[in-house]
Amino acid sequence: MSIPPTLPASDAPATSISQTLLEYQAILENASVGIVFTRHGKILHCNPTFAQIFGWPHDELVGQPGSGFYLSPADHARMHSLATPVLKQGGRLDHEMSMRRKDGSKVHCHFRIKAINPKNPADGIIWIVEDIGDRKAAEAALQELLLRQDAILENASVGIIFTHNRKIIHANPRADAIYGWAPGTLLGQQTDILLKDQHDYASFSRAVGPVLGSGGLLDIEWPITRKDGSSICLRHMARALPSTDGGHNTIWILEDVTEKKSAQAALTQAHDELENRVHERTEELAQTNARLLLEIAERRHAEQQIEFLAYHDPLTGLPNRLLLQDRMQQAMAHAQRTTTRLALLFLDLDNFKKINDSLGHATGDALLKEVASRLRECVRDADTISRQGGDEFVILLSDLLDPDAAVPVLTNIMERLQEPFHADGTELSTSVSIGAALFPQDGPDFETLRKKADMAMYRAKEAGRNTYRFFNEEMNTEAVEHLVIRNGLRRALERGEFTLHYQPQIDLASAAVIGAEALIRWNHPEFGLVPPGRFIPIAEDSGLIVPIGEWVIHEACRQAMAWKTSGLPDLTIAVNLSAVQFRRSQVEQTVISALQQSGLDPSLLELELTESILIQNVEQVLATVKRLKLLGVKLSIDDFGTGYSSLSYLKRFDIDKLKIDQSFIRDLATDPDDAAIVRAIIQMAHSLNLKTIAEGVENPGMLQRLRIFRCDEAQGYHFARPMPADEFARYLSTTLLAQASSNRP
Repeated sequence: MSIPPTLPASDAPATSISQTLLEYQAILENASVGIVFTRHGKILHCNPTFAQIFGWPHDELVGQPGSGFYLSPADHARMHSLATPVLKQGGRLDHEMSMRRKDGSKVHCHFRIKAINPKNPADGIIWIVEDIGDRKAAEAALQELLLRQDAILENASVGIIFTHNRKIIHANPRADAIYGWAPGTLLGQQTDILLKDQHDYASFSRAVGPVLGSGGLLDIEWPITRKDGSSICLRHMARALPSTDGGHNTIWILEDVTEKKSAQAALTQAHDELENRVHERTEELAQTNARLLLEIAERRHAEQQIEFLAYHDPLTGLPNRLLLQDRMQQAMAHAQRTTTRLALLFLDLDNFKKINDSLGHATGDALLKEVASRLRECVRDADTISRQGGDEFVILLSDLLDPDAAVPVLTNIMERLQEPFHADGTELSTSVSIGAALFPQDGPDFETLRKKADMAMYRAKEAGRNTYRFFNEEMNTEAVEHLVIRNGLRRALERGEFTLHYQPQIDLASAAVIGAEALIRWNHPEFGLVPPGRFIPIAEDSGLIVPIGEWVIHEACRQAMAWKTSGLPDLTIAVNLSAVQFRRSQVEQTVISALQQSGLDPSLLELELTESILIQNVEQVLATVKRLKLLGVKLSIDDFGTGYSSLSYLKRFDIDKLKIDQSFIRDLATDPDDAAIVRAIIQMAHSLNLKTIAEGVENPGMLQRLRIFRCDEAQGYHFARPMPADEFARYLSTTLLAQASSNRP
């Protein structure tokens, strides 16, 4: 930066002038404030600090229009109105203002403006500019801190007083309240107002003076008299503060401890009374000590019991899941070091719920205790038996050389638990289903092994119970598929992935097609056409069978009416009802809605009920069945003979038809027992004025025997497989034409 040529001339030698100019230039270049010279409203010179403050390159500032480039038009006008009269009078303007950097951001500056030649301001003006943004921010932060401190003092739960030379210069509202004065009364008062009513003021002064005089912290409790004459006990905490003027500054913190003192006095009195009693009645003290020792022993026992229950089952005393997991971690670490195996066995008692429900929970608990006792006899001390809850147990077998080493234990457990139990004078028998998972091949941690052992246990249940199964990857695949199907079912309805296939039902006397059973199929985007046996159990388990069943009833009624509208003869459409659907949905309302929307005659709708529906909540089911019959629909019992068949519900429920299960039809021509069962069912049904229909008819031999037994109707692959609606319509048309041809003379 060059020195402005307007600097006053000097009579000094040229070398001295040059040196002085260099010194001036060095001062300007290194100044910590911005310095700029303007003439006729334009910048002649500025130092680097000025350019840095406003974010401009130094070379671009020379020639800029004065303050216009870093002030808004409004601020520029205000600046001009402030500076003009001051400069004309030869004075200096000091001002603070928010200015504008080159990038548009704001900078808060303090500036001083003065004419270079007060007699002629047009010769030029010097500006000294200082960025005070940080200082303003610090001042704001300090102000906020002071406000916060004031808020803390004003809202403190204790009284706080500051004094200077025995005059109160600050007292918060709590201090006024403690002495019984109105807010603000203490401010400006002499400290005598606090001390004149003190009890034994001389003693108080002797206690306070030396502590404060030595710069120590005073902490003393002393009674005082409030304005209304009441007395309270006040805790005084005080310390002398340094002073800049040589005076005496003190801070007092005051706390009303009257209630605490009263409580302490009461406690002291009680203690004194107790001491007197102890002295007077030594024998009673001895008895009390004995009682306390007993209570301590009981407490310790209770604590031990609580600790025990934290890791053990309260009923059987076996380790619980938490302790089992801890031992499992230790056993896995040991197995890895010794290259041995572990087996995690998941046990579930068969039919325990029936015992619990029929004989009561007390008998069930007694049975569980006996099971735990027998399990202890079947394993080693190093193994762990855990009750997980209900009738589920988990056993950890450690230090196994190979998987086969677990088999003798499994066999022993099953044999031991099959032996009769005696609980509350009742002889009970049960069995157990066991699933086994091995470490490390089946999983690296407890949770994985537990889930896989659980899967294997359910596989044992499916195999008929009273057996065991080891986990294999096929089970895991099935579990994953089960999850995929379950998740897919949630969207299948809204995506329109369900369809109905129809299997014709034949009148055996006339060989005419008199009806069709609606059977649901699922067009899964990944698995293709999924049969109902694969997804219906999952739908029932998840409750999704309810909306699916409602869709089936609506769709079957719609299709039956569509066939009738197209000119086909009236057909009875049979729809299966799930037990879950019957219990959890409004079946009656669904049927009414489906009949109204489709226009189908109620007599053409047949609802197939399973025996499990009829034997649960009999009165409620009976009422629902009666209302359905009043609608005019037909009712049949599906898979008759495979459940808990009872003549009593055949008598009470107004059933139209019995459907003989295909398990009896399959060997009808070769098994005399099945033939006798089928003949008995048909004869019984006819005696009760019920029709019969046999399912699963696959060959002429079965059909011939059914006709001999006078069965009314049949369906099966011998007549036709289940088929889509369009294909069923073509089948029916073809059958009608064939019958018409055979009836011609």
